[in-house]
Amino acid sequence: MLYAVERDGLLTRARELGARLREGILGLAHPAVVDVRGAGLLLAIQLKQDRSAAVADAALDAGYIVNAVAPDAIRLAPPLILTVEQAEEFLAALPKLLDHALDEAP
Repeated sequence: MLYAVERDGLLTRARELGARLREGILGLAHPAVVDVRGAGLLLAIQLKQDRSAAVADAALDAGYIVNAVAPDAIRLAPPLILTVEQAEEFLAALPKLLDHALDEAP
């Protein structure tokens, strides 16, 4: 396993793609997002409201698996083989997922 990680440069890829996701999420300047924390591809999006369960549900309906790890945080933990295209698709879908969750806020 370690051989494949080194051979395929997966750790470097995880750092670079994780940075791209972080920058992309923050670059959306979405009113629901406070911050992005974490390292590599293991990231958490901190929300302004306790709506992580609604975001996770909306994401699952759209085909993305994220975890509501706190009332105001969702975790991204994609596989190391995540492609740039897949990351970009998620970034493109994220505003709608966040909007949907906010629209359902009590």
